[in-house]
Amino acid sequence: MIKSKTILIIFLCALVTIPVKAQETYNLQKCIGFALENNNNLKKSKLDLEKSFESRREVLGSLFPQISGSGSFNYNLKKSQFVMPNFINEMLPPNLQDPNADKYMTIEMGTNYSSGLGASLNQQILNFTLFTTLEIAKTAEAMATLGLESKEEDVIAQTANLFYAVQSTTYAASQFKQSIQLIDKMLAVMETNYQNGLVKKVDLDRLKVNRVNLFTQQSAIQNAIEIQKNLLKLQIGMDMNQPLTIEEIDLSFFENKAESPLMQQFELNRLLPFQLVQQQQKIGNLQIKSAKSEFLPSLMLGVNYQYNLLGDDLFSSEDRYTYPSSAIGLNLRVPIFAGMSKNAKLKGAEIELMKLQEDELALSQSLSMAYKNSLLKLSDSKQTIDAQRKNMELANEVFRITEVNFQQGLASMSDVLNANSSLIQAQISYADALNKYMSAYIELRKSNGTIKELVNSK
Repeated sequence: MIKSKTILIIFLCALVTIPVKAQETYNLQKCIGFALENNNNLKKSKLDLEKSFESRREVLGSLFPQISGSGSFNYNLKKSQFVMPNFINEMLPPNLQDPNADKYMTIEMGTNYSSGLGASLNQQILNFTLFTTLEIAKTAEAMATLGLESKEEDVIAQTANLFYAVQSTTYAASQFKQSIQLIDKMLAVMETNYQNGLVKKVDLDRLKVNRVNLFTQQSAIQNAIEIQKNLLKLQIGMDMNQPLTIEEIDLSFFENKAESPLMQQFELNRLLPFQLVQQQQKIGNLQIKSAKSEFLPSLMLGVNYQYNLLGDDLFSSEDRYTYPSSAIGLNLRVPIFAGMSKNAKLKGAEIELMKLQEDELALSQSLSMAYKNSLLKLSDSKQTIDAQRKNMELANEVFRITEVNFQQGLASMSDVLNANSSLIQAQISYADALNKYMSAYIELRKSNGTIKELVNSK
């Protein structure tokens, strides 16, 4: 019995000494880093970049020598025959010629078996269309790189928005919890006063009803937090069953951001959407160049070598004949007339380029407008934060005074409930103002091309 107890104590001590891995808390940088590694859309963009790289290699391979081998084996079931004038009868002396001989005679050609092995080499020497296609492939790869960077910016912005939304809602829930604690404290005092006959039952019941309503709202806010966390998990590519703990909100960080000077000024050329449309114009120019190159000649070098084997018996070498053959040459192709199709293709490419130029103009105006609007939104959000913070502080003071007055009989229960409701609304409005400010802050960073700085800065 003593031995069993000793073993049990040792086992329990071992359990106590086993290190327990603490649940990891994610800040913004960890969330963004996780998203850049695991976001599904980013993975697809990376695959698109790899595909564009292979497409360029495919075109580049066309510029290198193209070598191919060939082999053949034939069994001639019926040999071909060659028809020719019967010159043999005419070559005989007149007295030996057969007057009834056929005018033509047939000669059997070829052997029973024929086979051959060969190799050929073709090398592009002059092909302007192919050269232009390679330039287009390089530009397409550059566009895929920009597309990946643009997708990374989108992922960073969306991740940051969801992260701050979770923080703001969690802050609102904590403030809501404090309000419920105030009601619980007041409810305990009122129940004591009711027992002593100092307050009416109707006032106590009204406070209990208000407590139940607050608890219901608190549950709704908690569910909203979980929904936002699930959206954040989906955004960063995290397993839905994996717990996600977000660091608590730092109000001083929000306030400092609201008081910080404006960030880097607007530069159109550094924005990825503008760089993408410029690359599209580059491809448009190359398409025109490619259409023009179809009017130019092309030149190809060709080298062939063939080793042939002929015979009537497959396994006998007595009547087998072998001979090699080879050739080298240049193939020049000069376009002369193609039914105006090449000219139509050129005109179509020029029209597409004009459309891209219009797209660039519209995009530059749109990006400039987005930057100016984000500045206005950020400024408005800053003022809202200041106003809502003061409003929350004032609502908290009003509730405190109203509660004291109620205890002294100078205020009614309705006054207390209204003050509590105003306090809760002020707290939620302040949390919403924080979220909207950080959303405007992220939008400004995205509109001036500095969103990636969030990866290394809080």
